[in-house]
Amino acid sequence: MPQRPATPPSRRSTKALAPSDRPTGLPHLVLDGASVRFLGEPVDTGLFPADGARLWRACDGTRPLSSFDAGDQELITRWYGAGLLVVAPAAPLRPAAPGLPPVIVSPHPDDAQLALGGLLHRSGGRVVDVFSHETWTRRPYYQERPELASRTLIEEERVACRVLDTSLTLLGHVDGEARAAWADGFLLQDDAAARVRAAEPELLDRVTADLARELAGEHLVLVPLAVGGHVDHVLAREAVRRLVTEGELAAERVAFYEDMPYSLFADPGTASARLSVEWDGPLAPVPVPLDERAVEAKQEALWPYRLQVLEATSRRIVRYGKNLAARLPEAEPAASVERLWAPAAALDAVRRLAQTVSGRAAR
Repeated sequence: MPQRPATPPSRRSTKALAPSDRPTGLPHLVLDGASVRFLGEPVDTGLFPADGARLWRACDGTRPLSSFDAGDQELITRWYGAGLLVVAPAAPLRPAAPGLPPVIVSPHPDDAQLALGGLLHRSGGRVVDVFSHETWTRRPYYQERPELASRTLIEEERVACRVLDTSLTLLGHVDGEARAAWADGFLLQDDAAARVRAAEPELLDRVTADLARELAGEHLVLVPLAVGGHVDHVLAREAVRRLVTEGELAAERVAFYEDMPYSLFADPGTASARLSVEWDGPLAPVPVPLDERAVEAKQEALWPYRLQVLEATSRRIVRYGKNLAARLPEAEPAASVERLWAPAAALDAVRRLAQTVSGRAAR
């Protein structure tokens, strides 16, 4: 039986496109001869006309919307509303920072953006994906095509970084879900750092060596707290801790971020208190205030993650940030907040970063 063409689900929240927005097609759309598929489902010709391939290929994130003619702009706007593409805003006017932009150690593609998408939009920087070889997805079409799933997950990450105007490094280690050491489960009940270190010592050595190379320099390094106990989050954090312990990475350059979506369900303060025992002192929470443009850019950057991240999860993360913003003093309003946790040695640097992102003067 032939498949009925289907229109992709519309985005629940869209914005009016600006002339400077740069349309960027998502990797889930595949042109296969005369047919067009999105997330494995056929797309109605009313949404994607027979001659749409030329325009689609031009939506590569390099051209502003204003450079397309009126008819093409109308079709691009329809594609945007249907969720086929995202738009990268014009390069943000980033405030002059007293130091270099941060490097975010991201256990997997999407972790940095889920946690710190607003910060990345405002500060720039680089994302280092550690366990970037993944195949897991909730979508049956891609479950049956693991190689396609792996490629698409990485392309999702590239699009998100393009939206945030952020550079990307892929280390290529295999995701914990596919490693034999965690066949019984990769989400641990507690932090279990010692268990993670003992289970895969050679992998920890390789990750530590890779991060020693990637984290050289003077950049502030932001690392997951490992809220939720995912083995890859713990292992990435432990590799950085080893670099600090062995003197290859200065302690004043390292701070932590709240893993998402795990921090929606578990207390980051508990993870912080547990980590402070090994980090030789308590970690101080540092809110990073965001304006509406940063929130909008983060929401846009999260849309490409269609294989693993539910739209409802993205909305909850945004709501979490707005709830944190509501706790700020009335004299310091913000649209949202992303929160970092800083050891004493790095506290001044983290506060400077937060002030740079918010555009507020140092207090």
